[in-house]
Amino acid sequence: MLGAILVKITFASTLFSVILYFFNFRKHSDELLKYARQFYYIAVSGFLIISGMMLYFILTHQFQYYYVWAYSSTDLPLPLLVSTFYAGQEGSFMLWALYTSIIGLFLIRYSSKKGYETELMLVYTTILSFLLLMLLVKNPFKFIWEQFPDELYHVGPVPPDVLNYAWIDKARALWATIPVEGKGLNPLLQNYWMAIHPQILFIGFTAMSIPFAYAVAAMLKRDYVSWIRVAAPWTIFGALALGSGIIIGGYWAYETLGWGGYWGWDPVENSSLVPWLVCVASIHTMLAQRKNGTYIKTNFVLSLLCFILVLYSTFLTRSGVLGDTSVHSFVDPGMWVYWLLLMLILIFAVIGFGLFAARWKEMPVVPVEHTFVSREFALFLGASALVISSIFILIGTSSPIITSILKGKTSAVDISYYITTTLPLGVIIALLSGIGQLLWWKRSDGKTLLHQLILPSMLALLLTLTAVFMGAHHPAMIIFIFAASIGLFANLIVGARIIKGNPKMAGGAITHIGIALMFLGFVSSEKYDSKETLNLEEGKTVNALGYSLKYIGYKPLERGRFAFNVEVEKNGKKFIVAPVMFEGESEGSVIRNPDIINLGTKDFYLSPLALEAQDEHSSSNEVTLMEKESVEKDGMKIEYLGYKFSQSAETGNFIQAQLKVTQNGKTEILTPTLTNNAGKFSFTEAKLKNSNVGISIKILKPGNESEGKSSITISLSGIPASVETEKAPQRDVLVVEASIKPFINLVWIGTFSLMIGFVITIVRRAKESLRFAEKWK
Repeated sequence: MLGAILVKITFASTLFSVILYFFNFRKHSDELLKYARQFYYIAVSGFLIISGMMLYFILTHQFQYYYVWAYSSTDLPLPLLVSTFYAGQEGSFMLWALYTSIIGLFLIRYSSKKGYETELMLVYTTILSFLLLMLLVKNPFKFIWEQFPDELYHVGPVPPDVLNYAWIDKARALWATIPVEGKGLNPLLQNYWMAIHPQILFIGFTAMSIPFAYAVAAMLKRDYVSWIRVAAPWTIFGALALGSGIIIGGYWAYETLGWGGYWGWDPVENSSLVPWLVCVASIHTMLAQRKNGTYIKTNFVLSLLCFILVLYSTFLTRSGVLGDTSVHSFVDPGMWVYWLLLMLILIFAVIGFGLFAARWKEMPVVPVEHTFVSREFALFLGASALVISSIFILIGTSSPIITSILKGKTSAVDISYYITTTLPLGVIIALLSGIGQLLWWKRSDGKTLLHQLILPSMLALLLTLTAVFMGAHHPAMIIFIFAASIGLFANLIVGARIIKGNPKMAGGAITHIGIALMFLGFVSSEKYDSKETLNLEEGKTVNALGYSLKYIGYKPLERGRFAFNVEVEKNGKKFIVAPVMFEGESEGSVIRNPDIINLGTKDFYLSPLALEAQDEHSSSNEVTLMEKESVEKDGMKIEYLGYKFSQSAETGNFIQAQLKVTQNGKTEILTPTLTNNAGKFSFTEAKLKNSNVGISIKILKPGNESEGKSSITISLSGIPASVETEKAPQRDVLVVEASIKPFINLVWIGTFSLMIGFVITIVRRAKESLRFAEKWK
């Protein structure tokens, strides 16, 4: 009960701080300001104690608390055990509130030097109070017998110290409800990234509230111009933190889920991307306002949206509305939390945009002095492209809610929607990231610009032709590669000049270099990767993708996991790849973790699909066909027509083979399928009508850009083996998907460059902000 009481005391302290900051805003009293700070410090102290208590209960396996029982267990290693702190609804809100309270300490010190503390902390502490309200609704310290009042968990003898109490019967009854073991962490989350990714993501969520708080504070102060100088470093910090969380989540998916990608356009993934895009757009418009005073209203709107979109992301993730369309979504938290999350969005939207509407006429209108060939206009176009991209993604992300309202059922848009809508905007962003660096403020000379574009354009053309020579033949991808290459080389040239002169000014160029590298990495690793599905019989060598693969057996690991060792050889060089499979949370489910070998210019990616026992007659009922070829088999003519590949947020990667089967003068089209949904593989057999004969996919080789032909190995069931063979000992067959991810390191190098650029810019803007504060005083 102590934990629940402390949550209420901390909530009350936060409310007192909000009230005192409000009265200080009205009266400007040093005494009120002092007490407002003190109550905030009490709230932070209380929250540190609450968090410390929960962590202690987790580390000491206090399973009498429902949250500890529901998400932890005694067999988890220490890093994963600590990560169960935020594995559930209550813990994630606790982590968010914890980081919000701690960052508030830095905000008090920072804003007090710039004359913004009262207004800023009034808004910021209000946000913290609502996060604490979530903990009052979803009590993390609920006892397990409160959650399951009609169920008992037998644990053996009652501890001796319980016998010392007068209320022995009640003590015995309560103690008998404490389990000896917890349910444990979801197997999909049992990865070392679980100890890193959520924490960085929630720091990003916290940071997104700061531009909102500064925008509202500026409108309260009627400061429509200079506020961006003090808000800019925190806005960039928000982009850095949330962007880091997003890309780490992408790498986690790439390394763990086994479907071979790092971004699946999952609604919950997108819901974090949307506020990040808006935040990056606001950074660019803030830069324009700093230079010539334009985009005043735009900066207020974008800063408000940063946090409101994070709240919407929270609603999507934690309300249960995406339970059927996202692998990331939490279970239904109950109606209280559902409506409270909606209320949060509504309240802060009304606070922000209501005040914006009230101050609209007071905001100065600065006449446009720049031409179309200027850095201001390039910033405007870039910010517009980012915002339009976020709108398209937001519509797709919200499609489960939209379809539920319009059609009465929940469904998500196909992944192709996101590619179709964002690719043209990506081309614009890539071009502007390079061309914008070559433009001057207000106006630029067209001839000078064209002259400056000659070298980056020539280098971009050379790189694009190299990509075409290596197999890039899709027109849209060629255009995208060319645009990204211009962005890369223009920023490399400009960045080199800046570093020679003043390295502190190089943040923007380094950030844009990172974006260009990421774009090139996206195309090379996702569009032009090579895949093959293989059956690896133990001890036998199979050639695929230019490598020799041999399954050499498996070994048990900790927590019921098994590593399947595959020897991979090329040009006399050998290495061992060991993908992992283990039982999932639900009965019969299998979780598959790939293994990756980084080879510098590419990744060799091996994802396990299944482990099968080889039947002595299985090979006689397998047929391999090239596309458009046919074969006679057991009175049937089988022709392979090709395959269809699709991606969907609901079904995952979906491969459907097209087979034309003729038997006894009758022809049928059979479509056996292979589905990969978030690392869960399933094979669907297609059967002939009025027959027991079935056909399933064993191996499908998509072919390559130059040949264009695919091949398939199919397995026939329901017919006797055509040739009787001598019985051979059974051997395990490991079914895997092998793939080559060319130049995927460009994604990770680009990400690192992007973050370094953000850090350099934060330091520079923070120093400028301090100088501005001193001048303002």
